[in-house]
Amino acid sequence: MENNNPETKIYSAGYAGTFHGSSDISTEYSCFYEKEPDGTVGASNLYILASGIKGTSAPEVSGRFTAKKLLYEYFHSYDYVDASRLALAMRTVNNEICEYAKVQKDNVASTAIAASVTDGKVAIATVGSGKAYIIRNGKVFQITEDPAVVEEKVQSGEMTPEEAYGSDDQSAAFPTALGKERDITTDVYDGIEVRGGDILLLCSASMETFIGKKEILEAAADSSPRTIVQKLLNSPSLQNAKVPASVAAIRIYDENMVDNMIRIDGDAPEDTDLNKERKEVELIRKNKPRKSDNDAGGKKKKKKSKAPLIILLILLLLALLAGGVWAAARYGLMPAEIREKYLGNLVPSTNTPTPTIDWVRESMTVYEATMDVQKAAAIAATVNAWPTQTPYPTYTPVFIDLEDPTAVPTATAVVIREQTSDTSSEVNTDETPDETEPTATPYPTLAPELETPEVVIKDNYVDERSGVELIYIPAGNFVLGSNPEEDSYADPDEESPQLRVYMDGYWMAKTEVTNAQYLRCVEAGVCDQGYYMALYMQGLEDYPVSYVSVDQAERFCSWIGGHLPSEYQWEKAARGTDGRIYPWGNEEPDYDNDLANIPNYVNANGEGNDLFAAGSFPKGASPYGLLDMAGNVWEWTSTWYSANYYQTLAAEEELSESTVSNPTGPENGSSRVIRGGSCAPTEINYYAAYMRSAGRSYLNMASSYYVGFRCMVPDNAEAAQPAGPGNPMDQPGGPGEPVPGPLP
Repeated sequence: MENNNPETKIYSAGYAGTFHGSSDISTEYSCFYEKEPDGTVGASNLYILASGIKGTSAPEVSGRFTAKKLLYEYFHSYDYVDASRLALAMRTVNNEICEYAKVQKDNVASTAIAASVTDGKVAIATVGSGKAYIIRNGKVFQITEDPAVVEEKVQSGEMTPEEAYGSDDQSAAFPTALGKERDITTDVYDGIEVRGGDILLLCSASMETFIGKKEILEAAADSSPRTIVQKLLNSPSLQNAKVPASVAAIRIYDENMVDNMIRIDGDAPEDTDLNKERKEVELIRKNKPRKSDNDAGGKKKKKKSKAPLIILLILLLLALLAGGVWAAARYGLMPAEIREKYLGNLVPSTNTPTPTIDWVRESMTVYEATMDVQKAAAIAATVNAWPTQTPYPTYTPVFIDLEDPTAVPTATAVVIREQTSDTSSEVNTDETPDETEPTATPYPTLAPELETPEVVIKDNYVDERSGVELIYIPAGNFVLGSNPEEDSYADPDEESPQLRVYMDGYWMAKTEVTNAQYLRCVEAGVCDQGYYMALYMQGLEDYPVSYVSVDQAERFCSWIGGHLPSEYQWEKAARGTDGRIYPWGNEEPDYDNDLANIPNYVNANGEGNDLFAAGSFPKGASPYGLLDMAGNVWEWTSTWYSANYYQTLAAEEELSESTVSNPTGPENGSSRVIRGGSCAPTEINYYAAYMRSAGRSYLNMASSYYVGFRCMVPDNAEAAQPAGPGNPMDQPGGPGEPVPGPLP
């Protein structure tokens, strides 16, 4: 979607709400936070709709947790790119739900859709069947892709909305969900531009089956995002339903409209966990509160007040007292001097004809008149709050304007697939399926090595053009993968069976490529600079270059005569030949042993809480002297990700009856393997697993703040010769230091 005037400042303000349906506590939860202050652009506003899936354990808990945790993780991320922050937040939520379900031995799952708006740029991330629309110039456009199979069945009439979303078991209806399994995918839509007057609409899976184009346009006519949300949630068709639904409306303003901007306080990001949310839900149920403001579409039951009855009793007592005094004075029961002194002419003598006044009746008349006025006001308020609309649930709405395809806002949106879990596989029918071979035993014992190859050691060197130091990794066998019986963090599906693999010799960069080294390639006219790279920032010259794509990394490595390493070359360089868990051994990294840059690490000088300069943790060196093979930033490899490829290698070994030699991985795939873990705060609970040398992960985004790379240079006659040999370094694995031999 093109912005007609890119110089115009763009602002946004919105609101999100939830209709509870027939439940006292909804399985859906909506929240938002507008960090962008009035009069300032550049800060992000975030809007989230989350749904706990019925049929799983405590969907009310998982829905609340997902929304709150996404809000917190997004605004506590160090990543600069909104799409990356959303994807990383989704991954963290998925990991926590998976871990919780594993510990509790329970089934927990949720779905979510979130949109961030920053200075006229929109990024949307969704897991499940939530939808996003843009209303522009009286037309409704769909941004997100078509819904899952369950949505198609609802629209075709095969399933009713109640059957699809109100059943006790929705788990089958959502093949992709947060926490359901480890190989789920987040759909991220980035590069969406908006302009003043646009309205961005997010709908939960159930919501968009109860409203159509007509209801959306009628609601969007209002200038207040909160009113838009309330109108959509107050739809008669929705009020007759028993299932919950959520919606968020974000109005876009330019600098000419900012004076009319209506802003509402959102929910401040606060960290949470599933146990905390479970206790909160139990407390709410125990106290049985009225529907909260989060239930924007629910009718509040007004509790009858006892105040009118008390007032009536007081009036009756006063009336009786007044009547007694009056009667005593009127009929001479009160001394004349007292009557004249205190009552004067208020009570005439018995000889004076006056109309009888019934004080009780007068009091009741005033009370009844007051109640009539209050009742009339309540009825009027109810009519205004619940306007009558067309009771027509649109199951087959047409949201995309086919007559003018160029106006569809998704034309400039880039769809990116980001895996929410670091160790998972993606199933896509449009891609070549991964090769799968059956395995014999879960954790086979490594076969004895029949032959011990001679270890040949070559000099380490410094590439003269880039300044990259390269360490020689000698040819020979090493242990690939993990044995879950020895490594509690091992993933048996992705890291086993453990194999003995032969690799030819090669050189590997001692550290991750730095900003200064990559800048040399840019200045040489070979590499291109990414928008978010910090190549010219003073003080960051020796920090790992990030926001670098696989193609950019490959171009740099080719410039120095090499390539990105395969994940097998990377693993051997990280752990050596003895099968150790981490580059330095089997000790987990923590805040005291200074082995790696882990999340929230601060050194003795008070420096930290983010990236460190490359090579800052010499205690964590690998057996060959390579640094930062764990922590700091993830590192790209050249290998396409396949969860079960180790099983393919095991089958190849069994078939050939010999050690697998120089594996290269699958021929194609949808995402590249990344290795080594990072210091990203979102990995605080999992860094010990991610930083293992055998730990495997992958990334489908083009780049990220916490992903860098290092290069390898092959040692063979066909490959390009190293650009700058002749500067040997006395490092472990180089001259003067023995290299660990093969396993006995």
